[in-house]
Amino acid sequence: MSRRRRLAAVASVLLIVGGAALALAATRYAPSSGTGATARGVAVNGDAVWRAGSRPAPGFELTDQRGRSVSLASLHGQPLMLTFLDSKCTTLCPIAGHQLGVVERRLGGQPVRLIVVSVDPADTRHTVAVAARKWGWHGHWQWLMGTPAQLAPVWRAYGIGVQPTATDITHSMAVYVIDGRGDERAGFLPPLAISRLVSDVRLLQRS
Repeated sequence: MSRRRRLAAVASVLLIVGGAALALAATRYAPSSGTGATARGVAVNGDAVWRAGSRPAPGFELTDQRGRSVSLASLHGQPLMLTFLDSKCTTLCPIAGHQLGVVERRLGGQPVRLIVVSVDPADTRHTVAVAARKWGWHGHWQWLMGTPAQLAPVWRAYGIGVQPTATDITHSMAVYVIDGRGDERAGFLPPLAISRLVSDVRLLQRS
């Protein structure tokens, strides 16, 4: 089974996180039609891929850990990774967080901007700084926070399921690679394929 078809299958079943079941939104992860998605003729290699210009990333405007307003439009110009995490999570987020730290280090002299949309409205400047330090982040990262009313439309737009429990936030997780024009080009599900993620980011940095 190809990675693209496997992704569609994974997205259609229940993802168990922290003892609760959530489904990834299959509509967000349906690959683009055709035989491949390319950047200057070279295929990107995510779990799902989309051709340049075929899938504009949904816009948003939230506040980062330094209190600055950040919109997707303001980030155009360079590729970025967009993901959804809880700074106090003890299950999936630390694994993905450490993997993203490895991606950052492998990119070396070609750092990529990492944008995190919180899945926990209780995240604070302090808790996200602690998480980033634990996970080995040292580069260009911004953690976007807000109220449930501000965050929920972004979760829905990117197919992220979020369900508060008595002791935790149960949520699905994905990493989107967005090119400098604001188009989604690749999507990755956990556990992240680090080498392929690094390769896709480098490809888009050169395109």
